Amino acid sequence: MTTQISIVSGFLGAGKTSFLKKLLPNLEGKIALIENEFGEVGVDGDLLPKEFPVKEIYAGCICCSVVQDFEKAIRELVLGYHPQHILIEPSGVGSLSDIIKVCQGIRQTGELAIQIKHLITIVDAAAFEDYSENFGSFYSDQIANAHIIFLSHMNQMEQQELEKVIARISTINPAAFIVKEDWYSHAGEELMEMLHTADGFGVGAKERMNVMPAAKVFDSLSIAKPKVFSEAELEKVLAVLSGKEHGCILRAKGILELDTQHSILFNFTPQHCRWEYLAEDKAAKVVVIGTDLNKEAIAEWFGK
Repeated sequence: MTTQISIVSGFLGAGKTSFLKKLLPNLEGKIALIENEFGEVGVDGDLLPKEFPVKEIYAGCICCSVVQDFEKAIRELVLGYHPQHILIEPSGVGSLSDIIKVCQGIRQTGELAIQIKHLITIVDAAAFEDYSENFGSFYSDQIANAHIIFLSHMNQMEQQELEKVIARISTINPAAFIVKEDWYSHAGEELMEMLHTADGFGVGAKERMNVMPAAKVFDSLSIAKPKVFSEAELEKVLAVLSGKEHGCILRAKGILELDTQHSILFNFTPQHCRWEYLAEDKAAKVVVIGTDLNKEAIAEWFGK
C-alpha cells in the first residue's frame, strides 16, 4: 500500500487548521497528521480530532531547522501505523518547495511507499498585498508550489480588489487550480470534490525561490502557562497586539482560561482578530510570531 501525502500550507493565520477540520471527516481509510509549529508550544494539535494519530513538531520549520524530526515522523507513522493518508500542516513560515523535496527524497530512497497527493495552499486574500510586499519569497513560495489554492477572508473585500488578488496569484502560479469562492461556506465533502477536480494538475516542487531560513527572519515567543484573564483584560491585550511599539506581531494564537472558568481560543493577525469559547477545557498556552519582538514586554501582557 502507498501512503498518500497531502500538504496544507499557507502563511500565518490563513486558516489551515480550520480547513483541515472540515476535510478530515471526509477522507476514507486510516489517517495520520503531522502538525508543525514554529514556536515552542503547540496550539493547533489540541484543536484537531483525537481519533487520528498526530505527530507534533515544535520550535522550527520542518523544511529546515527540524527537518530530521519531520523525516522521523513520516517514517514512524508509515511503518508503525500504515495510514492511507498523512496530512501535513507546516508552519505558516515554512517553505513549501523544501517540504516537497523532503518528501520526494524519502520516496526516492525506496525505504517507504509514499506519494504526494495534494499540494494545497490557503491564501488570506485580505492580507495578500501586505504579505506579498513584506515577505515576498516566503509568501510566493507557498503559492508557486501549490496545485490547488483556496482563498480565505474574501468577504472583507470588494469584488474588484478580489479579482486583482486572483490575477496576481495566477501570475505567480499559472498552473494552479484556484477556487474562486469562499471555502468556509462549503461542506467537507464539497471540498473533497474540489480536490478531486484538481487531481490532474501537476505535483512537484518548482524551482526554489531564494528563501532565507525562517529563523533568520522571524522571532517567536511561547508561553506555556499564561495568567487567568477576565473578558475585559482579554479584549485589552488583543487590542494591544496590533500596535508596533513592541515589534511587528504577525501572528498570535492561544488557549486562555477566563476567570469564569471557561477556556477560549484566540486568533490574531494584523488583519483579523477574534476569540471564541471552547467546548471543553484545555491547557492554557500562547504563541506569538513576528519580527523584532520585545519578548519581555509581550510576556508581561500574558502575566509571565
